[in-house]
Amino acid sequence: MNRLTEETIKQATVGKMMTCQEVSSYSPQEIREAISGLVAEHKTILAEALVEAGLALYPESEDILAIASLMAMQRQDWGQAASLLRSLIDQQGVNATPYSYIMLVRALRCNLEYAEALSICIDAHEKHPNHPDIDAEFKVLTSILGLKPYAEDDSLDSQDEDVLSPAALEKSDSSQSQKGREPKEATTSDQAK
Repeated sequence: MNRLTEETIKQATVGKMMTCQEVSSYSPQEIREAISGLVAEHKTILAEALVEAGLALYPESEDILAIASLMAMQRQDWGQAASLLRSLIDQQGVNATPYSYIMLVRALRCNLEYAEALSICIDAHEKHPNHPDIDAEFKVLTSILGLKPYAEDDSLDSQDEDVLSPAALEKSDSSQSQKGREPKEATTSDQAK
């Protein structure tokens, strides 16, 4: 338990909450660790208060954005989690981790934003090709959306093909449009002619 965790619990036992000014003497990392410690002690309300203070003090800190998004996911506030995870990914820039993308995809999926989740999943795959968890999320989303991630051609070994590659997606799109142009079966009135 770090110093901030102890101080937060101590003040709460006498009916006080720490002010933003008091919390500002701690680093984002110390605040993140304190939030984790409070959650481990089942003091979620105090942890949420520290999340709010951390976001007010350090709105662009990766430490604060990461723990705040996890807290939002824990309370199933999918919209807030998605917003925080987008900010986290923006802050991480080219160093955005696969985990950040996966959590964003899951938050969007839980918020029933399947198309947006699929779009983020494809972006994540471009940055982290062949990551098993990103590929698994892609398969879940394509299943939910009723899309077929693999080409119809059984001669292709789907294990070897990158289903998120532009070529595979283009091939899937062209096979879908070909199906729409197949001739219709003749009706009985057409056969009588």
